[in-house]
Amino acid sequence: QQRPPQPAPHAFRERSLRRGAPCGGCGTPLGPHGLVCRVCKVAAHKKCESKVTSPCQPLPPPELAGPCPLPGGRAPPDPAVPLQRRNTAPVRRSERV
Repeated sequence: QQRPPQPAPHAFRERSLRRGAPCGGCGTPLGPHGLVCRVCKVAAHKKCESKVTSPCQPLPPPELAGPCPLPGGRAPPDPAVPLQRRNTAPVRRSERV
């Protein structure tokens, strides 16, 4: 009888994080600093490193993952469409004579 292979351990390293990302160990929001796995990108508090129970699986390459919606349900911007400024005053261009 064969046992399933053990998942690889997470390869955590200290990183600066965006506030509010959930911890993979306890689920509470992370502060500005924490640990991130180099392979699967799961984030955790230093004290929760041993509590992360999710298996460490590499993320699929971007071409296989498809479009990933941004937070708030917005789609990523189309690179062919130029970005437009919103809610700002028009740019004044002064000509020098």
